[in-house]
This record gives sequence, C-alpha cells and structure tokens, in this order.
Amino acid sequence: MPSTSPRTRTPASPRPAAPTAGSRPPQRRGARAALPVLALVAAVLAGCSSGGTPVPTTPATSSGAPTATPSQVATPQPSPSEAQAPSAPAWPSGPTSRIRSTTPPPELVNVTAGHDVVNELSFDRVVFEFTGGLPGYTAQYVNQVLTPGQGTAMALAGQAFFQIVLTPAAAHDASGQPTVTSPIDGGGLPAIRQIALAGDFEGYVHFGIGLSGVAGYRVTELAKPDRLVFDFAAQATGAP
Repeated sequence: MPSTSPRTRTPASPRPAAPTAGSRPPQRRGARAALPVLALVAAVLAGCSSGGTPVPTTPATSSGAPTATPSQVATPQPSPSEAQAPSAPAWPSGPTSRIRSTTPPPELVNVTAGHDVVNELSFDRVVFEFTGGLPGYTAQYVNQVLTPGQGTAMALAGQAFFQIVLTPAAAHDASGQPTVTSPIDGGGLPAIRQIALAGDFEGYVHFGIGLSGVAGYRVTELAKPDRLVFDFAAQATGAP
C-alpha cells in the first residue's frame, strides 16, 4: 500500500482584532508629529480657562508723526496787538463845582494837555497852573460853549463839549496882557479834540473843551505850583 504522509496545514494568519469601544485606530506618523502641537494649544487654553493671566497684546501704532506729550505742547502766547489795553476809568460825567473867595484873584499862567496811563487806567489830562492860590470852579457838559458877554457859541472840534468856569481868576497880568493863548493845543489825544479860552472878564475865566464823546472825568487840586487838574477817561462813553 502506498504510504501516505499526514498532511500538514499551514496555520492561517490571525485576523486583526476588531477595535473595541474606546480604542483608537492606529495613526500615521504625521499624526503622531502633530500631537505635541495640539498638546501645547490645549495647555494654553487650559491656562486661560483656569484664571491664568492672559498674554498682553501690543496696540497697533500709526505711522504718522509722533504724538506730543503734555510737556511738549506749546502754550500759545498773545501777540502784542492782543495784549490787554489800558481801560477807561469809570468816573462820573455830571456837573461839579467848588466855591472859593481868594483875594486877589489867582492868575492863570499856563494850560497844558496830554495823555497818561496810571494803574492800567487811560485818560487825557488838562492842567491849569496858577500863581496866588487856586480859584473856585464850575465844570459841566453843555450843548454849546458860549462866550461870556456876547453869548455866541464857540466852534469847537469834537462831538461833546465841556465848559469850565474859573472864579475868582484872571487870565491876564496887572498890565492887561494875556497870560495864556487860545486855542490851547489839545488835538490828537484819545478823548480831547480841542481846548480854547472862551473869555476872561471881571474875575471869570471861561474855557471850552471839545471831546470825541461824553467821557467820565475827575478834578484834582495840586500845590507847589498851584494846579487844577481835569482828567477825562480816554474812551468815550456816549453822546452828551
């Protein structure tokens, strides 16, 4: 009988086990390389959610000119024309008078006018200078300055007219020669336009002053030499 040899079976390769629940399928090499990056991102997100300090961001800056700091900002200075100008004094403009009985009558020897600024107050000044003391006076704004005796209106420059009557006083010396001239130079001042002698008769000396407008004024008496001073605010305040 022919001999028979037992058949040998090649064992079959084992089948890959089916994935169980929760197990992950094998990953490729590239996926393994991405794991560290994912882990780093997860760590950063975990730090933010757990109350960690967020990384501050730098605000974007513009490419324009640099912004000046408060110490670099220049404070504008007023130009000379913008500087505060002296103001006109708030003096009254009503009539004023003073009575004196000086014997013999004081003699008016000089009349001057000019502009002045004192303590930021601007005014025009008229100075009557005397010898033999000071006279009394009556001063007020009028519609027209009249010459004594004739009563004719004086033609004065300006829009407002101021009359001063000095008594007892004389504008001439013992020989009858005038001690002052008329008209007195007062043009070109901020307030005063003209000063003129209106009359000198029997102890009364009349003066007319033309101004650019009704202005407040004050009267001051000075000595050594004897002077009677009328100051007019340099800015007109209206019409008479």
